[in-house]
Amino acid sequence: MSTVLRGGRLSSKTRRDVVDFISSRESDRRIAGSIVLVNEAHVVSLLNAGVIRRREARKLFRELRRLENTFPKHGIGEDYHLYVEEELTKRLGPELGGKLHTGKSRNDQVATAIRMSLRELLLNLSDRLLSLVDKLLDQAAKHTDIVFVGYTHQQPAQPITYGHYLASIAGPLLRDDERIFEAYRRVNMSPMGSGALAGSSFDLDRGLVAQLLGFEGMIENSLDGVSGRDFLLESLAVCSLLASDLSRLAQDWIFYGSSDVSLIEISPEYSSTSSLMPQKKNADPFEIVRARCARVAANYTTAISMTHALPTGYNLDFQELTPLVWDSIDTLCSCLSVMTGGIASSRVVTGIADRPQVQLTVATEVANSLVRTAGASFREAYRWVGQAVRIVLRDHRTLRELTGEEWSQIAGRPLTAKTYRTILRVADPESNPGLYRTEGSPNPRDVKRKISLGKRTVDSHLRRLEGTRGQLQRASRRMRKIL
Repeated sequence: MSTVLRGGRLSSKTRRDVVDFISSRESDRRIAGSIVLVNEAHVVSLLNAGVIRRREARKLFRELRRLENTFPKHGIGEDYHLYVEEELTKRLGPELGGKLHTGKSRNDQVATAIRMSLRELLLNLSDRLLSLVDKLLDQAAKHTDIVFVGYTHQQPAQPITYGHYLASIAGPLLRDDERIFEAYRRVNMSPMGSGALAGSSFDLDRGLVAQLLGFEGMIENSLDGVSGRDFLLESLAVCSLLASDLSRLAQDWIFYGSSDVSLIEISPEYSSTSSLMPQKKNADPFEIVRARCARVAANYTTAISMTHALPTGYNLDFQELTPLVWDSIDTLCSCLSVMTGGIASSRVVTGIADRPQVQLTVATEVANSLVRTAGASFREAYRWVGQAVRIVLRDHRTLRELTGEEWSQIAGRPLTAKTYRTILRVADPESNPGLYRTEGSPNPRDVKRKISLGKRTVDSHLRRLEGTRGQLQRASRRMRKIL
């Protein structure tokens, strides 16, 4: 237990093993720089409130800056917050060092430092995510005409294009990025000045502190400022949603890259092999992504359970939340890097239209053609094509190999030569994507338009990201000029 807290209510030292048990010093590595900056802004606030003189403020500021970007291997007791105060007390003496904590608590200080570090991590996460989306759209733009297979129930369903598939992944990831910035907006609110829970009788300018630290505003209610951890839960929830999307993408790559499906060729750089079976090519990195994304989801579940029914006010339970956030964002950033490289280096398999399972994916469009040319209702056409599929599966043929007479027999009435020619045309998987007419379909023209829109969205998000980082940098420079 820190010496600065002894000699008052508690006289004897806390047991070493108890200090180690409750200590947050390892987690504080992630917020150490933010803790120092919070103290620097607080010094400015104390100066403006007349609590300290300018000469004292400059001395405190000088020593705080010497602590920036450092984290000692030894000498930290319970937490880094008290370490900073102890260091300044050692260097400047107890009279001046003892003034640093005037009007603030570890409660508001730690909440502020966590928000500062978390907002940087959210921006880094957005950066990694946008890089993946950009690569997806680049690949999509190159493959708007390459036939691919759309699946339902993990069974071949309808012909699409590889570009359409990749663009479909970019959509939810861009929504994830929107969620990151929505969370960022609520994270970037300052609780500093809330004290332990009731603020302070010193006339401290909370708004100035918020501005100096780059916050967009304040958590107005002091009790809410120290006891609210919904910003952490929201960030974990956003991470969990992104993890869900990434795990689905990883599973797609594992499935499409398997030798029996063989729609994607995964680069050897993102593959492993068996220690026993020499023919194997395993998508190990994608399997690890899938597993680690489950851990991200578990972190959110743990956090929401941990905060359930906690009483209002600061509780040390909060200390156990922050490592979950750091772990989730670190995990996602590494997964995003692997997925970006793995997707960019993969190759779509071409020439799949002659595969039997791919040939049958035209069934829906054949039924549609019978509606248009044979005057059948869709359910009539649906049954005709279903019977045709049963025949070709039995005889190991394709729908295009059925004769006009056979189609007429299936329909129970003569079909025209025009109808038969239409069947032959639409029964080619390569032709199907170009037949789609609805907006958002795999039609190459529409896919190109959607990819172009997606690229503009990525550029807009990147500009927003850089603008947000610029705001934080300007706030940091402003504080540097004050003392």
